[in-house]
Amino acid sequence: MPDIPIGKSASEDSDDCIAISLQPAASHLRASDGREVPFTRAVLSIHHACASELIELSPHVTLGQEGGTVQDVTRVLSGLSEPFTPGKSMSWDVYDLLLPAHPGTASKLHMFGYRAALNWRFELAVWVEYRRFADSPVVRTSVARWVLRWSVPDSATGAVVLTIEEGKD
Repeated sequence: MPDIPIGKSASEDSDDCIAISLQPAASHLRASDGREVPFTRAVLSIHHACASELIELSPHVTLGQEGGTVQDVTRVLSGLSEPFTPGKSMSWDVYDLLLPAHPGTASKLHMFGYRAALNWRFELAVWVEYRRFADSPVVRTSVARWVLRWSVPDSATGAVVLTIEEGKD
């Protein structure tokens, strides 16, 4: 990987304006028996919070499956247009887009549906490279990391809940 400076926090540098977040979102999935199962999704968002446009925005995402390899799943991100205007946000569903992009989970999700994701530990890492102006150097945000687990704590309801923990370097 090329030596690219890592951006400072927004409090240290008002020009570093990319916020990366992962938030739970209530949803439902249709089970194979036709019933609707309450399901908490993980939504990955990248938000541009500074005053000027950013150009050449390039997000990077890796996903690791417990006991498996870490895979670059950046290719499934879509919707980023250049320039990335102030106030704009982009969001992606981790279950629908990123898990199926990881070869270790893709076939399991296809065969077993949401149950294939239950009780597995997934590690998600995200960073963004961008330029502030056409001739400015590339800036890289720090890497945001999370650990995700879907589980069914109450078999009577069958609701699938999501636990998101901040990851460590």
